[in-house]
Amino acid sequence: MQTTEIVNRIVAAVQQAPEKAQELIADPKGAVASICGATDFDINAVVQGTLARAAELGLDFSDVDVSKLDLSQLDLTKLDLIALQDAASRLNIDIAKLDLSGLGLGGGLGGLLGSLGSLLGR
Repeated sequence: MQTTEIVNRIVAAVQQAPEKAQELIADPKGAVASICGATDFDINAVVQGTLARAAELGLDFSDVDVSKLDLSQLDLTKLDLIALQDAASRLNIDIAKLDLSGLGLGGGLGGLLGSLGSLLGR
């Protein structure tokens, strides 16, 4: 299954049942498998694509508790932090709650993204 098809299915599922957004945060791979039946996919591309598509549609993820994000499922070196910050801002996601200290990266991703957003005037 192509990334675009997975993203479209996930966004459609979230539109129909907003609680699916929290499932995607808590267990990205599990949510994709549950919603799409896919098991072989690039989770980084799916998460980024889903957030970008949801932002394009003007969805509101303000009720999503991003502190529950299972970061161990993502390859943080492959994420586009500026695009993620932009999507999070447009989706009303409080990214300040993301904490990377447990991954040995020395700080919060939320703080890093917030700083990038400030530097870019977002």
